[in-house]
Amino acid sequence: MQQPSPIPIFDRAPLDELNEVGGPELIRELVELFFSETPGIISELEGAIISEDWDIMGRAAHTLKSISYYLGALILSDLGRMIEATSTSPSPEAGKNFAGHAANAFDQVKRELRTFVSTLPE
Repeated sequence: MQQPSPIPIFDRAPLDELNEVGGPELIRELVELFFSETPGIISELEGAIISEDWDIMGRAAHTLKSISYYLGALILSDLGRMIEATSTSPSPEAGKNFAGHAANAFDQVKRELRTFVSTLPE
């Protein structure tokens, strides 16, 4: 049996669609907003994991999942999905296994998004 392929870091399709509607300037603004807001969300998520506040962990993970999905940051969105599901599971303490993962995924996503934005026309 073949193993499923891992979640890609980035899928440009959502941004291509947004580009058709709003143009490159909209994409640049959304990506910059994502870059400025996501570290705070990740910090809130990590703090919740450390303090074992599963409600806050779930809310932060939901926010991370949603904003990442709309920009094609699939690896980060999927991570948010898994953490959110863990927060409401019978064993939310398993969320500790995700400590540090969001920051690493965000670094990967930033590289991909910067590359994408660099290909947009001025």
